[in-house]
Amino acid sequence: MKRLLSLSIFVVGLLPASIYAMTLEEYLVGVMKKNKEFQSYDLGKEIAEDRRVAGDLSLSPVLTLDGGYLSDAKLPQTSGGTKLVASQYNVGLSKQYASGTSLGVTGNLQQLRISNPVLPTVPGDYSTGTLGVQIVQSLWKNSFGHGTRLRQERETLTATLEKESFNLKQRQILYAAESAYWDYLYLQEELVQKSDSLERAKRIEAWLKRRYRDGINDKADFLNAQALTASRELSLSIIRDQALASEKVLRDFLEMNTDEKVPSFSSDFKQTRRINEFLTGVPSGRIVRLDAHLSELEARMKSFAAKETKDSLRPDLTFQGSYATNSYSTLSTNDALSRISKAETPTVQLGIKLSYMFDSESKVSKEALSRKEALAAQIQSEKKALESESSWLELQRRYGELLKQIETAERLNKIQLSRAKELTLKLSRGRAVTSDVVTSEEEASSSSLSLNRMRAEARKIEAQSRLFIRLNQ
Repeated sequence: MKRLLSLSIFVVGLLPASIYAMTLEEYLVGVMKKNKEFQSYDLGKEIAEDRRVAGDLSLSPVLTLDGGYLSDAKLPQTSGGTKLVASQYNVGLSKQYASGTSLGVTGNLQQLRISNPVLPTVPGDYSTGTLGVQIVQSLWKNSFGHGTRLRQERETLTATLEKESFNLKQRQILYAAESAYWDYLYLQEELVQKSDSLERAKRIEAWLKRRYRDGINDKADFLNAQALTASRELSLSIIRDQALASEKVLRDFLEMNTDEKVPSFSSDFKQTRRINEFLTGVPSGRIVRLDAHLSELEARMKSFAAKETKDSLRPDLTFQGSYATNSYSTLSTNDALSRISKAETPTVQLGIKLSYMFDSESKVSKEALSRKEALAAQIQSEKKALESESSWLELQRRYGELLKQIETAERLNKIQLSRAKELTLKLSRGRAVTSDVVTSEEEASSSSLSLNRMRAEARKIEAQSRLFIRLNQ
């Protein structure tokens, strides 16, 4: 299918519009390819997915490197000397996990010089090193990643909602573009019929003009024929104006310049299609209108948002622990660094931290707000679901009735055309009344136009299936 679409695009680009007849499928491919609004929604889908992935930015590992120099000559010195000079280097790597665990590894190296130390236990020049591991684990709020999963579910549903909303907008563009396509074809057909009707009216007028000059018919018959011709000329002028307006709509969808010629179109609006021609999704499932599907996604997203809000306001019990090795050397910094991993003099810390937000009006209102938003979205989703089911049934009913009306209109049109032809023939033989011929002409033209209008409307109803999707039960 993709190869056929690519080939269609390639052929459209090669052949001049004046000699190439574009099908409906190729026209819609052109809309998808050239219409900037349609393309912007493709970019919007990518933005929504990027935003979802960016939500896990806090789970990315972080590397920190820093170094510093200190020269302190203030008195008195805590070390007992007259001046302290220190150099320090730190490296750290931390990672937040979806399970609610925060893990960090740190390394520290210091070199200190003390001028004129007076304390016998403090050397004048020494180096220290530390290599440590820290762990923080939520035991309540985000135990085993409960809070993280709520956030990820909400962000996934938010991204899906955004992408489906852009999908709906694209389908609406395609539906509007196809409707304009069928309107254009109908008006082109009406132009032909109006032109033919005008030619027939002119022939009747010319014939009655001769008979009036010859004294066979009275002036009233001739004036009726003239009125018929003028009426047909006015109708043709109106349709030409509507056809030009319809052509401009097509240009706008294809974003064509005013100097570009609109291609001819080869699709036949008399050809019926299946009512579910453009349904996508699972092969067999419930048919849902896309806006109802969006409402359902929004309700689910706000339900997770309410759970996430409630979880964020819960008290938390956090375990904190750290282990670090310590090295010390009066020889050199390199000596302290070489002994930094030895566990002869470790430092161990363990602790439990309780965090509790007291109940307040703000806290209660925040939780109530998210809960009520979720409830309102759920009620709206249920309403949309009922509307969706009803609209699909109504669309099928209208389409079935329209097909029956088209069959009846086709029979009527054949009768009207045959009647008009026979009356025109009888008139040429002087066996028919002019007013009957004019009336039959008008009725035949009106029935043909009504038939084509119904056919165009049937194609539009078929195109409305673009706004529906099949979902799992």
